[in-house]
Amino acid sequence: MYYKFMGGDDDALCGVFDKAVREGSVRFTPAAAFNDPFEFKFTTVAPPTREAFDKWHDIYAPEYTAEQRSHAWLAFDGPASDFNTRFVPRVVMFAQLYVLCLARTWKKHLMWSHYASEHRGFVICYEDGLTNAFNHDDYFGAKGNVAYSNNVPELRWFEGTPSEMMGPIIGTKSTEWEYEGEYRVVLHGPAYKNAILRTIDASLITGIILGARASESLIAKAIALRSERPHFRIWQITSRTDSFELVRRDFEDNVRHFSSFL
Repeated sequence: MYYKFMGGDDDALCGVFDKAVREGSVRFTPAAAFNDPFEFKFTTVAPPTREAFDKWHDIYAPEYTAEQRSHAWLAFDGPASDFNTRFVPRVVMFAQLYVLCLARTWKKHLMWSHYASEHRGFVICYEDGLTNAFNHDDYFGAKGNVAYSNNVPELRWFEGTPSEMMGPIIGTKSTEWEYEGEYRVVLHGPAYKNAILRTIDASLITGIILGARASESLIAKAIALRSERPHFRIWQITSRTDSFELVRRDFEDNVRHFSSFL
């Protein structure tokens, strides 16, 4: 199962619920808008030989003319090589990559505090089939678990398929983010859009987990949807009395538990 943390003020959260849960809207965020501006960093590894460079283009980019190939090859040499092979490609990625960020767990205190507005928000619980829903999207680029490292990944130019080349760049983050257990679906779309939105089938949404401080207006929306969709489940986050471990309990319409944070 995959999880998406949702935050905002109380009014905004009700709107988010309507869009993301009731209507099944999924938002792919532009890479340039990520809260960590140091993502998608890489070091450049030039192709070993001109022969290897040309062979790659014969297979994956045969439309490039001899003149275009020569210009591209020259980009790896001279005082502007770092600008050409590291700075410019990163700017292009920021402009054209759109990412759906999912979590593989809902049990992390930091995520509830940071991404669910200090427990006023909620988590959407998606079926595993969610990530396959975008396989045939016109803009589909890649998907997979994020790797965490203290080392910036290498962009090994013109080695392997385009996906193999870009995979480590798109899917590697600092170890300081490891607690997220992130899974990504990446679209490669038109530059500088505010977001790319897609709509999924309601059957892919199992339910939601309400934060410990969820508002009554948000709770009412969840209850109303459950009355319409028998499969839709509602939980609320709480913590064990003898530890800091987070657990979830089935939500009852007319019962409110204060033990969540007392």
